Amino acid sequence: MSAKVLARSARAASGLTQSELAIRSGIAGSSLSLIEHGKREPTVATLDTLLRATGQTAVTIPTVRSDAARIASEIGDALTRSDDASAFRRFLQLADNLAAEYGATKVGLVLTVPAPTGSEHWDTAIAALCEFRLDASALPIPTWVAKRVGHPDSPWAPRTSDYDIPADATLVPDAFLRRGILIEAATLESI
Repeated sequence: MSAKVLARSARAASGLTQSELAIRSGIAGSSLSLIEHGKREPTVATLDTLLRATGQTAVTIPTVRSDAARIASEIGDALTRSDDASAFRRFLQLADNLAAEYGATKVGLVLTVPAPTGSEHWDTAIAALCEFRLDASALPIPTWVAKRVGHPDSPWAPRTSDYDIPADATLVPDAFLRRGILIEAATLESI
């Protein structure tokens, strides 16, 4: 995970503004902004200071796969470009990444709270996917995942192609359905 994603995710999870984090950490607000926008790479000590000021710490995970926080950031970047197809591909990559790992490594891929993507629907879909994959392996569900409950009364489905084919609700996993996210289980499986 990049310093940009880690810093933004840690700050978002803590509920601090950039100004509040700058005061709490003693790191200039302008430097924090540059780090969060990927225009400056902080030293390990600076990143550690920022994380500690948010009440978090960095943990290494033995995998080459991208975690939920990084992919959420990439989905957000795609949405900024109005590139729904790329957002959906990144979401499917997270589905594959979580399916490919086991035990503590799988849990590790969802430990960092993702910063908002800019779309509550996508944020909820990411949480549903994390719950779906962890629950299938009888692994613990992080609090951030459980807190993203979505809007079951107004269902949403991501745009996956030029053709709008509605999802069959009977084929949508419970973790998605109860959040109002209509993605069939088969869509989450690699071919």
